[in-house]
Amino acid sequence: MLGAIIGDMVGSVYEHHPLKSKDFDIYNPLSRMTDDSLLTIAVAKVLLKHYPIKYDEKTLKDIQDDLIKEFVLTWKRDPYVGYGALFYNWCISAMHGKAKPYNSYGNGSAMRISPVGWIANSEEEVKILSKTVTEITHNHPEGLKGAEAVAMCIFLAIHGYSKEKIKERMIKDYYPIIAKLSFDKLIDYYDFYPTCEESVPEAIYCFLISNSLEDAIRNCIAIGGDSDTTAAMAGAIAEAYYQKDQLSKFERKFMHLLIDKQIEDLVKEFYKTINSKKFIKE
Repeated sequence: MLGAIIGDMVGSVYEHHPLKSKDFDIYNPLSRMTDDSLLTIAVAKVLLKHYPIKYDEKTLKDIQDDLIKEFVLTWKRDPYVGYGALFYNWCISAMHGKAKPYNSYGNGSAMRISPVGWIANSEEEVKILSKTVTEITHNHPEGLKGAEAVAMCIFLAIHGYSKEKIKERMIKDYYPIIAKLSFDKLIDYYDFYPTCEESVPEAIYCFLISNSLEDAIRNCIAIGGDSDTTAAMAGAIAEAYYQKDQLSKFERKFMHLLIDKQIEDLVKEFYKTINSKKFIKE
C-alpha cells in the first residue's frame, strides 16, 4: 500500500507534463497525494474495520456499504485532487442513497486496489475481495480485470513468486500484450490513457523490468501517460516484491519528507494489523 501512495505522489508532478526520462529528483516538494492515494487509504480503512475478513455474503455486502460511505467522506474532504467526472457524480448520487456502479473501465479501479493484495490469503480471496471492492463503481469487465490483475500481482509477489512467474501469469490470465511491450518504444510513443486496458499492462511491465521500488516508479515516469496512476500501480506491486518485510531507505526518506504523520500512522496500523514484518525493524 505504501508503494502505491509513493508512486502516486511522485507521478502527480508529471501527470500532464511528461518527462520521458528516468533522470529527475524523486523527492519533489511539489509532490502531493491525488485521488489514487486517498481512495487507496479509504479501501485500507474499510478492510481493516472488517479484518480478519469473513467471505460470506453479509460481510462482503457490509464492506461495500462501508466503502460507499468512506469514498463519499474521502471525496467531501478533498474534492479537487483529481477525481474523474463519473466518480464525482457517483459521490453526489451516493450522498442521496443512490450509489450505482457506472460501468467504468477506467484505471481508477486498479489504482486503489493494493490493500486487497496484502489482506487476501489465497488467490480465490484476491478475486472475491477485488470484485467486492471494485464493482461498487467499476463494474465493466475491463475495470474488474484491471483491479484484479494488480491485486493478484501484489499477492503473488508477497507469497514469493518470481518475476518470471508473475509475468507468465499476467500474460496467460490477464494481458497477453505484456509480452510485446518495449521500454524504449513506450518512451517514444506511449501517451495518456486512463483506461485499465491501456495502462495496467504498462504499469505491470514497468515493475517487471525494475530493480527496486524506486526504479519501478522511475520507469513509469519515463514512459509518461497517466503517470500518477501507473506509478501507483507499479509502486504497489514493487513494494510487495522488494520490500514486503522491511522499510527501505527510499520509503523511510519519503515518509519523513513528504507524507503527513496522520497518514504515516494509518499506514503503520495497516501493516501491524495484518501481521506484516514491514515496520518491525524501523
